[in-house]
Amino acid sequence: MNPSRIAADRTLLALTGAALLGGGGWLAATAGPVAERLPGWWPGPAAKGTALLDRARLADLRDHGWWTPVAVAGTACALLLCLTWLLAQVRRGGHRRLPLAGPRLTLRARALADAVARRAEATPGVARAHVTLPAGAKRSRARVRLLLEPGAAPGPVLERLTHGALDEARRALAPHPLETHVRMGVRSRRERRTR
Repeated sequence: MNPSRIAADRTLLALTGAALLGGGGWLAATAGPVAERLPGWWPGPAAKGTALLDRARLADLRDHGWWTPVAVAGTACALLLCLTWLLAQVRRGGHRRLPLAGPRLTLRARALADAVARRAEATPGVARAHVTLPAGAKRSRARVRLLLEPGAAPGPVLERLTHGALDEARRALAPHPLETHVRMGVRSRRERRTR
């Protein structure tokens, strides 16, 4: 995944969380026993049991010339940011296309990931395999998670995987490089199989 996209996602989530936490904290502080201990300048509802923005306060805000344009622009910006973020999430999915050697030839990333996963599961010693090909700016990366059978030696399994499924994926994407990151785990002997 692109580091700048990760930073944007985390920043947006952090800002949304901070806004929700701040709003919730403000509402909690203006009600109940905490409200009696707050200083007089602390903003809060006019009277107990009233709405946060009643008709009189809303009319006062509308009398200011800046209120309506700021409210509309702020809402429009928030909507555009959320829609842009949503479209980036959708585009990031399995519809990513990988360039191939020929002109205008591409391969769906999800199709290559599924093929590599099936070939990896056919490798002796591998119980399950999951492959993802996250988007990268200049090069493709493959993240391979393997669940090994009990007693399978990781070294020979990794060697068979490297010279089998991963080499085939590299040849399919040549001359474009393919970085791989392999994570292995071992299936427990006590794991139950249900059918």
